[in-house]
Amino acid sequence: MERSLFRYVWQKSRAEQIVVLLIILVSIPFNWLSFDVPKRIVNDAIQGGAFRDGRTSTTVFDWSLHLPDFLGGGSFRLSDGFEVSQLGLLLTLSFYFLALVLINGGFKYAVNVRKGILGERMLRRMRYDLFAQLMRFRPEDIRAVKPAEVASMIKDEVEPIGSFVGDAFIQPAFLLSQALTALAFIMMQSVWLGSIALAIVLLQAVVIPILRREQLRLGRERQLASRQLAGRIGEIVDAGPTIQGHGATAYVQSDIAGRLGALFDIRYALYKRKFAVKFLNNLLAQVTPFFFYAVGGFFALQGRLDIGQLVAVIAAYRDLPPPIKELIDWDQQRNDVNIKYEQVIAQFSPRETLELEEKDGVTRLPGEGEIQLDKVEMFDNRGQPLLLPLSFSVRRPGCVALIGPAGGGRDTLARIIGRQATSYGGRVLIDGRPLSSFSVESASHVVGYAGPEIELINGRLRDNVLLSLKRRRPTIKPERSVDQAEHRRFIEALRSGNTPLPFSADWSDYEGAGVDGPEALEAHVLAVLEMLGCSDAIYELGLDAKVIAPLPDGAAQRIVEARQVVAAELARSKLGGLIETFDPERYNANATIAENLVFGAVRNGRRPAELLLDDPYARSVLQAESLEEPLAEIGGRIVGTLVEIFAGMPHGHALFARYNFGGDLDLEKLNELAEALHKHDMRGPLDPETQRETMALALGYIEPKHRLNLLDAALQRRILRARQTFKTYLPGESAEEVEFYDPTDVIHGASVRDNLFFGRLGFGIADPGEKVAEIVRTALSRAGLDGAAYRLGLDTDVGPRGRHLPLRLRLMVPLAQALIKRPDILVLDLDGFLAVGSDPAGLVARLMAHCRDQTLFLLLTDDTLAADIPEKVVFRGPAGRLPGEDEAEAEAEEEDTAPPPGAGAERIEART
Repeated sequence: MERSLFRYVWQKSRAEQIVVLLIILVSIPFNWLSFDVPKRIVNDAIQGGAFRDGRTSTTVFDWSLHLPDFLGGGSFRLSDGFEVSQLGLLLTLSFYFLALVLINGGFKYAVNVRKGILGERMLRRMRYDLFAQLMRFRPEDIRAVKPAEVASMIKDEVEPIGSFVGDAFIQPAFLLSQALTALAFIMMQSVWLGSIALAIVLLQAVVIPILRREQLRLGRERQLASRQLAGRIGEIVDAGPTIQGHGATAYVQSDIAGRLGALFDIRYALYKRKFAVKFLNNLLAQVTPFFFYAVGGFFALQGRLDIGQLVAVIAAYRDLPPPIKELIDWDQQRNDVNIKYEQVIAQFSPRETLELEEKDGVTRLPGEGEIQLDKVEMFDNRGQPLLLPLSFSVRRPGCVALIGPAGGGRDTLARIIGRQATSYGGRVLIDGRPLSSFSVESASHVVGYAGPEIELINGRLRDNVLLSLKRRRPTIKPERSVDQAEHRRFIEALRSGNTPLPFSADWSDYEGAGVDGPEALEAHVLAVLEMLGCSDAIYELGLDAKVIAPLPDGAAQRIVEARQVVAAELARSKLGGLIETFDPERYNANATIAENLVFGAVRNGRRPAELLLDDPYARSVLQAESLEEPLAEIGGRIVGTLVEIFAGMPHGHALFARYNFGGDLDLEKLNELAEALHKHDMRGPLDPETQRETMALALGYIEPKHRLNLLDAALQRRILRARQTFKTYLPGESAEEVEFYDPTDVIHGASVRDNLFFGRLGFGIADPGEKVAEIVRTALSRAGLDGAAYRLGLDTDVGPRGRHLPLRLRLMVPLAQALIKRPDILVLDLDGFLAVGSDPAGLVARLMAHCRDQTLFLLLTDDTLAADIPEKVVFRGPAGRLPGEDEAEAEAEEEDTAPPPGAGAERIEART
């Protein structure tokens, strides 16, 4: 990026800057006239200077244009004007002055609006350019930066830079035009008064910037300290659970407190200096009127200056200090912004960057070729070897097993071949072309890498899996009709130097994936997931997905039909007792008390218990049906029982999951609740907080699951009555919030599984879910909804860094990304994925069959899994060798190429 801020601004916004500068140039005559009119009002209209010698009228607005001598001289009359009396002259000049005020205000409005728009466009351009530059970093450089610091720089630190961009050329020109016009007008009225004003202005221009140098130094320190604070907070947030687990929260809080204290000291010194300079600046500005009144009044008494001129000078000076002060502020802002710009640019200027695109288009490899490694080696920043020199070649297509422990030379070589590390020695040649010469776009077609790192973007699972295909730029069709908002978005993107391609367009590279459209791509994705053994997990995610309105045509009816198929199959298989269906007239023993009371799905994401405790209407129903006291009593008995059960029991015991009552079981909070109940006077009501906590426990109670014998038939009947009351009198504004159970309709807001079961699985039955899983799959298949279940599973929100997904699916994503885009070379680390799955040998065999037309590098720890792989490289630490090498030769090479003591482990060169 451009090192000079002013050059960057001028290159990117030259045309807009010139337009605004022309507007400023046109405004100068009107500004001058606004200074001259008050003098005419006082001298000609009020004091009667235009009506001397007995004249009763005068001519106004008689305008003529006089040409200079070098243009031939002469004059042209533009207007003959009109006659007015003394009162008419006063009113005419007053309205003339008002018109000039409005015109000058209009000029200021136009300049400020255009300046603001220009600043926002340049801020948008700068942020986009910085992000685009970040995407050109080498992979190791990207990993070296702290995400919180980079985000802070792009979002916050360039904000004042972008705000200044609109002022870079326009503000000094605009302010100088105002200041010089006012100063020139004062000089024309009185050289003495003009000289006084000029002296004060020069004093401000010299002294104030000198005093503000310390402000700039403190501002630079504040920026660096703020950036470091943001980076440190980001690190602590990432390690938050670990810090809590080790009880080190007070330690890190002390660290943050120290950094905040240092930042406070810097800001405190900055504010003291800032307001001292501001005081001096204001003092100099306010001293000048003293000289005007004293010296100007003296000249007026002597007759050397008339009253109208003195009033005009004072009025003109009123418009002089503000632009001078703003010019001084602009100069400090310029220095401050220059420092910030240089610091930001320094962070986004690595020694080397990658080429994103190739001029000749994407490079595609022929079907067959060769991959050569010539003395490839790599060291860390301390000079320790990560990979000792290694040379071998592989024919394409083929399969190579990289065998060795994680974290050694095996992983380093994988990152090199996978284009995740570029600072290595030696050469990696793909069909004779260096791998480092490929652009980012071409390399994405040639190489697919799936390492041990899990890097998921918050959003849908589908978007993460298909991220590797989001590389085909959508075409913009001029003939396509677009609405006004889309057209404005497109134009503004171009004006701001951003890509005009809409994010919502279809970016999928169907050709690269070897498919011919969205439907074929969906089938390709499912085939990859099936090969990885994850399709069932995706299917289960789909069953847990919420049914959200509006549904496609016919979908609701098919879900209801599938529900009926599930019920019929369960009855035919004599498994009907596994699910207790929802019946409006019956208490569902396998559902919580809260679910029985609401008897429906809550659409806004709240649990039924939360609705009953927090919603005023629901709480009033509990009060009207006299259920608060019984529920609090049940909750109190639960507290007493749990405190007794879990006394001395270690965390993580299976009983904790059984007795969670709809939330995480907090033993410390449970003990506090037990103590509060013990101290409670039974003659009075519970305090609101204790009552709420005990009711929350009771509302999560399920008799067959918890088996505390707390729910009798009488209380069940009262709950059924309250259920009817809740449904009957539900306010209209809350009707859309709750979807009541109806056997003939879909339950919006409930999961697909709940819609199919229309009930709850029974507790106390061994593996009820597995027994009905096949029946559910059959029912969905008959209803034509099995594909929809997979789609819903892929539409699951992964959460921050994939925390909403099970570990196996998180580990699956990078593998699926690499496989789906079908590159020529695949580098797959299988250790983590195999550790949480089953049948590792079967997965390796399926991968080899699936990638038979590609070159596959498999990272394995267990060498038995590579029995059928013809090519192998075995690693020990940073050294690698090919099986079958003469051990004596290898040892001799170790001795010949061994690094100096302390430089690392042995160095072995493996050759074919």
